[in-house]
Amino acid sequence: MKTIVDGRQHGMTQRNIPRSRWISVVVGLAVAAVTPALAQNAPPPGGPGGPPQPGFLLPGSGPLQLMPPGAGPAAPLPEAITPYAPSTAPAVEAKPLATVAPSDSATLSLTARLTPDGPPIGSGVVWRVFAEAQGPDGSRDLVAERHGGSADFALKPGGYFIYCGFGYAGTTEHVVVGTSLKAESMVLNAGGVRLAATTGKDRPPIDDDDLSFDIFSPEVDSHGEPKAVALDVAPGQIVRLPAQTYSVVANYGDANARTTADIDVKAGKLSNITLTEKAAKITLKLVSAEGGEAIADTRWSVLTQAGDLVTTGVGAFPSFVLAEGDYTVIANHEDGQFQRIVTVVSGEDADVEVMATDNRKVAN
Repeated sequence: MKTIVDGRQHGMTQRNIPRSRWISVVVGLAVAAVTPALAQNAPPPGGPGGPPQPGFLLPGSGPLQLMPPGAGPAAPLPEAITPYAPSTAPAVEAKPLATVAPSDSATLSLTARLTPDGPPIGSGVVWRVFAEAQGPDGSRDLVAERHGGSADFALKPGGYFIYCGFGYAGTTEHVVVGTSLKAESMVLNAGGVRLAATTGKDRPPIDDDDLSFDIFSPEVDSHGEPKAVALDVAPGQIVRLPAQTYSVVANYGDANARTTADIDVKAGKLSNITLTEKAAKITLKLVSAEGGEAIADTRWSVLTQAGDLVTTGVGAFPSFVLAEGDYTVIANHEDGQFQRIVTVVSGEDADVEVMATDNRKVAN
């Protein structure tokens, strides 16, 4: 941690830093086998089978709108069908559920794979079985549901739509059940990504609650904006996605530290992606003398050298994450307004002291 006084770092001469920011993406261990790593966690918050969480968007369930209103893990099931495991059941190394089929039913055995030749997924899979017939409103009844890995269902002969979900990847298939055991393997064509960020080469990953990631698909919405797939993703969280190219935004703090990059999710692979954030965290304090006590009830404004407002705060020790560059820091206390020019260097967090002296007071 460095201390900056009067716009200088102790022991260093202030220098101008180019304001342009370069985006860097480092892909490490991008070809690691994905099935064990992707299946080791429960479904992500907001994903199929996962607990709801603000900031996450539910993935689609395929081209068919199969989920009737009110259906889901808590929805009541029709009588005389196989009950499903509750969503709170452990999803680690789930085994096929034993089913005793009535004389007029047959067993449908389902297995999910990331690729056609990949091993079965052992956990984290959501299975939903829907009736083939549509109701007056166009919806289909939810017949049964499982959470875990492979699953067996005792079903009466007939047609069904089977939804298989794994994180943000999902597929739906039509299956006809006869009078004997039927086995189906559903291929998701999905992979995973684990995101991290650093402030420069040879620097450790940012381990901070102020860091999060947003993932967008190549598709656009009605306003021409990229469609959000997952928002507010924590560093190190495995996100399961259909195999394709995505745009990732790394958000470091609430001010202007943003990095964007395109990533490729490959079927059957787990990619570890590290983005470079050209930013640092500064902690401000207004003092009457160098090294003095911070003055409370101070209102702060941080502006670019062009005069654009970047962020504001109130307090004796406010902290801000700022993109690399030069800023004007203004402190307001009672009737006084004081300012300093501060240079932010990527990865060099610093304490910044602003002197509350008459020669530093901004003229009205």
